[in-house]
Amino acid sequence: MKVRHLLSAGLWLAAISMAGAQTPPKPAPKPAAKPAAGAAAVEGSKTLSLGGGSGGGALLTRDELRACLKQQEGLRVRLNEIEAQRAPLDAEKQAIATEQQALREAGAPIDELKSQADALSARTKAFNERAADLTARVTAFNEANRTGLQAERQRRALDKEREEIGAQGAALEAERNRLVNSNQEAVASYNARAAALDSRIKDWNERNARWNEASSTLQGEREKWVSSCGDRRYREDDELAIKRGQ
Repeated sequence: MKVRHLLSAGLWLAAISMAGAQTPPKPAPKPAAKPAAGAAAVEGSKTLSLGGGSGGGALLTRDELRACLKQQEGLRVRLNEIEAQRAPLDAEKQAIATEQQALREAGAPIDELKSQADALSARTKAFNERAADLTARVTAFNEANRTGLQAERQRRALDKEREEIGAQGAALEAERNRLVNSNQEAVASYNARAAALDSRIKDWNERNARWNEASSTLQGEREKWVSSCGDRRYREDDELAIKRGQ
């Protein structure tokens, strides 16, 4: 708010009437003291404030005002630059959060592959136990060196079971290969995506830290400016002179 003080001074002369010759005249009033030339110039000039403070402190000289105005403009430019950098950082932060959620969802197929691998491991264990049991029975049959119709039937049964176990083993091996290949592809893709996200997060954190540092520095300079410039008044005539290049 601009405040203008209007000062007026007048000299009133009282009319003196003579009551008689013997009545002495009253002494004339003492003239008002004239202000010094410098004081008159100060009082006649409107004073303003750059804002940001109480407006106290010593009056700014023209040179001080010129420096304060230059600093104020520099602070304003830097503030606009910093504010312009904040929105992209916030937008990228949200994008990173979205990618993090997507990465968590991308891990679901890998978890499913792990469940399949655990089930395959259990079937493989049962297969190995069955194969070991067959091997033991075949060894016992061979060592017994049996002959005859019953022995031939037992031999055919063992051969059939061996073929079944062979087919089961081949199927288990094929499933194992499928799971290994699928798991390797899924894990490689997941890890590459996770590494890229980690790098992106690290880069964002570094840029955000620099933004916070720049913002804090600017705030400190702003506080100093308020103390040395914004909290003091100046003559409007000086501001007009500066705008004229004087």
